[in-house]
Amino acid sequence: MSIVKADELISEFSRKGFHYSKDIIFDYYLSLITKPFVILTGISGSGKSKIAEIFAEIVGNDDSKSYELIPVKPNWRDNKGLFGYHNLIDGGYYLTPMIKLFLRALADQDNPYFLILDEMNIAKTEHYFADYLSLIESRRIFEKKKGSSLADLKKLFRYETKITLSEAIILSAIDINKPGVALKIEEYRLNRFSELWKSTFYGGNNWTAQYRSELNQGTGRLANRVFEKVADGEYRRKDKSALSADDAATVTKLENMYSDIFKGKTVVQDNIVLHNCNKCIDENGNSCECEHCPYAAEDRYLCELLYDKETEHYYVPSELPIPLNVFTVGTVNVDETTYMFSPKVLDRSNVIEFNEVDFGGLYSLSPAQIALVESASKLITTPDFYFDAGTDMPQMRITLPSAASVNDFASKCPTEFDVLIRLFAVLKKHNMHFGYRVMNEISCYMCNAVVNTTYANREQVAFDNQILQKVLPKIYGSYDKIWNPLVEMLGELLNTREDYSGLDADALIDKLKQISGGTIKSLELNGTAAKTYFKYPKSAIKIVEMLEDLELAGFATYIK
Repeated sequence: MSIVKADELISEFSRKGFHYSKDIIFDYYLSLITKPFVILTGISGSGKSKIAEIFAEIVGNDDSKSYELIPVKPNWRDNKGLFGYHNLIDGGYYLTPMIKLFLRALADQDNPYFLILDEMNIAKTEHYFADYLSLIESRRIFEKKKGSSLADLKKLFRYETKITLSEAIILSAIDINKPGVALKIEEYRLNRFSELWKSTFYGGNNWTAQYRSELNQGTGRLANRVFEKVADGEYRRKDKSALSADDAATVTKLENMYSDIFKGKTVVQDNIVLHNCNKCIDENGNSCECEHCPYAAEDRYLCELLYDKETEHYYVPSELPIPLNVFTVGTVNVDETTYMFSPKVLDRSNVIEFNEVDFGGLYSLSPAQIALVESASKLITTPDFYFDAGTDMPQMRITLPSAASVNDFASKCPTEFDVLIRLFAVLKKHNMHFGYRVMNEISCYMCNAVVNTTYANREQVAFDNQILQKVLPKIYGSYDKIWNPLVEMLGELLNTREDYSGLDADALIDKLKQISGGTIKSLELNGTAAKTYFKYPKSAIKIVEMLEDLELAGFATYIK
């Protein structure tokens, strides 16, 4: 990551020549960590692709290409354009940019990586993206399983800081769990904690001698002080009462580390099968040279030999998950050459719209020009909806939505939770309601907002974003189908909620005139009026836009 403080994120965007409001970037961050699949829609040239690219450049690993921008092709009819395929003629695997990104991400799990699908809807998303969506939805939380193999350990733990070989040997002894028993040095060396240290840090060519030296090379080494030699090649860990206070404290710290590794819950998910070869293969048909692979077929993606950073060489395992540090962003334009998204896709994403542009904030306009632009503007910005000043930029870590998220949302934001239940009831009456997934993800977003900023109106702004990004995108159809639910939802968003059931266009306009003192005279709502009369103004603007489309054309959709 090229920045340390969250405030630097904005200045880095400016330094690269792009202007985005702080609340847009914060909303983008919250959407990604809530559900690592975000759709950016809006007019062409509004900055959808650039926010994804530049954000990835700033928060990604400085030493590795942290994103892939993949233009979707109109002729994609299956998943081969993303996942590649095994060429049975030459034995090679057709490596796609996405598979390369996944393998880099698996080799660098402490940093975020980004898959950016440009013009995502120029082909039917359900044709080429269905497997990807299924893999994301397969994620679930389970109690951690201790297991006994290196693969089991690598699913739960990696050495994030420089830990000494002596400490790895002590962790091996703790893992073997035979207190007071003298063991051959090979038992410690072949333990998974020692093997993991070797694959993470060791760069020599005589591992066996290095390991033995750590135990034999005098009291300057921690392992020599913690273990006692019982016979030639056999060592036993001493009781902590026989150690110095400092060494005993170090052993206690390692015992606690070991306990924490297997404590709590972890995320598990399904893999996609890429090929059926017994070994990992590259694009030229060469197999991995490892003769005795320690991993089962479903765990080979954990192998550290899959990606060689120096040579940019990739081996493809037989099965692969979507790495938990990969975040997916799709950009969307709507015209006669594109397809609309199905509810299945919209249900699984946060949809952020880029239809408004801030000319006054970017260009040197005259006061008269600024006034003219703002008179028609529907742009609503809340610059204080951002990380607190002076805070460190947090690491990108997904937060898996669950029923617990809903309970936290209900306790932390009771007003917004009540509005969400009311909106659900409105939609349920018209058989257009949302399910558990949307409820969990809205709740998780709200909890993430509460954790990441202390802005006074954070709950209100965050909830407005979620109505706009999670509830409204799935609503589309004819006048008869969606007029009434939209009108009723609009009444729920007012500063003081009202029952708008059964109102036609004329009656609705009369109501809006009444609450605004005549300011609102038609089915048009600008940013100023929306902020004045509605508690959730961005969602209100979108609903009124859709109602106007229904009145004029008899049909409306969120993405247009």
